Amino acid sequence: MLDTNEVILRGKPVSPGFVTGPVRVVQRATDVEKVQSGDIMVVKNSNPAFAVGVMNSAGLICEVGGMLTHICIVCMEMGIPCVTQAEGATEVLEDDMIITLNASTGSVLSMQQAQ
Repeated sequence: MLDTNEVILRGKPVSPGFVTGPVRVVQRATDVEKVQSGDIMVVKNSNPAFAVGVMNSAGLICEVGGMLTHICIVCMEMGIPCVTQAEGATEVLEDDMIITLNASTGSVLSMQQAQ
């Protein structure tokens, strides 16, 4: 079990902000339908098809890619907190896990282990 407020991932800050909410891991374009308002969307890489999910989300964590990938640009334009290059994010984070994303520093903190 992870300790509350433990830094579990670090990445590169793209779009600043601070948000706490449940994780929603998106592996395929069809998975964006499960992203709800307040979710922190977690993806392996940038895919233009993920933009719909990003617009519903409170934050984004992307494993690979730079700040000029499509999904990161959407976050910057929409003012959605975003971190990229967070290696292992889709393996460490699980659906419904409550985390805090500090996109100003690029850190992800655990708040609660998934049930």
